[in-house]
Amino acid sequence: MLTNRQELILFLIVDEFLAAMVPVSSKQIIQKYQLDISSATVRNEMVILEASGFLTKPHTSAGRIPSREALKFYIKKLSEKLDEDSNPEQIHLNLQNHHTPEELSGSIAEKISTWTNYLTGVSFLGKDEIVKAIYFTPLSEVMLLVIIVLDSGNIKRVPVKMDYNVSLETLELLTNYFNQIVIDTPLQNLSQLLRSSLKNTELQHMIISVADNISVDINEPRKFTGYSGFNHLIHQISEDTLTLQLLYDDLESKQLDNIVDVSEKSGVDVHLGDELPEDYHSISIITTDLKIAGFDGSLMIVGPEMMGYKKVIKLLHAINNQSTKGSG
Repeated sequence: MLTNRQELILFLIVDEFLAAMVPVSSKQIIQKYQLDISSATVRNEMVILEASGFLTKPHTSAGRIPSREALKFYIKKLSEKLDEDSNPEQIHLNLQNHHTPEELSGSIAEKISTWTNYLTGVSFLGKDEIVKAIYFTPLSEVMLLVIIVLDSGNIKRVPVKMDYNVSLETLELLTNYFNQIVIDTPLQNLSQLLRSSLKNTELQHMIISVADNISVDINEPRKFTGYSGFNHLIHQISEDTLTLQLLYDDLESKQLDNIVDVSEKSGVDVHLGDELPEDYHSISIITTDLKIAGFDGSLMIVGPEMMGYKKVIKLLHAINNQSTKGSG
């Protein structure tokens, strides 16, 4: 258990180290922050903090550098201060010219990466699209193609294997019938609507087969992801070529946000190296949920474990606060 003085000194040491990335001495702390205690007292407290595992002392320097435990302490205290801030920073993303989730995710990722100088990923789940028309057309004697036109302009094509041949006349009747009952139906509800139609008819089995195939096709909500700033990471962890290669592969496959689970979390979360898979131990990931322009999603910042947490966490707290209030 740290004393209040030890907590203050530790916070200042971590803050100073992350700003300059050089070992911090007791003299620096006294001079910069004008503490009303002697340099000897600060040195003694630093010895205790080192013995407690919060600081380490490089052989080539009189100063100390923070450990991973010190980073966790610093992040916790910083987050508590931001949570108590009654006048949080305002962030202006200027997103009025971006109408699609693809454009939105890419634009936000680029803007925030420019602000932070770290790799940034933004993912949005697509809105529940609305069905505007449905068509049944044969592909072969045993294959049927269901064409679904959505209000977004997207067109879904769902092939369905048939147990028996259905005439063109019947498919035309089905098209006319369903276009009277499915218009303005949310896509996620389409399968259930089809299942409840044409009961106790010879076409019921076929329509249930169509509903099953549509249900499988739309089971996973569509995700739109934008990334920016990998070049920053190349310079920041240049010696860790394995992690860089893995992260590049994650970007190419749009799987970066699968490194950590953001689905059950809210607010701002920091994941240090020891909380990540083994091959990612040299990085940290900071995440927050995001609600902008009617889309729900997540924001992720990736940088070296010794990164500028204050700037990034303040930024993400501000974004999260505005998202919670429905602005941005």
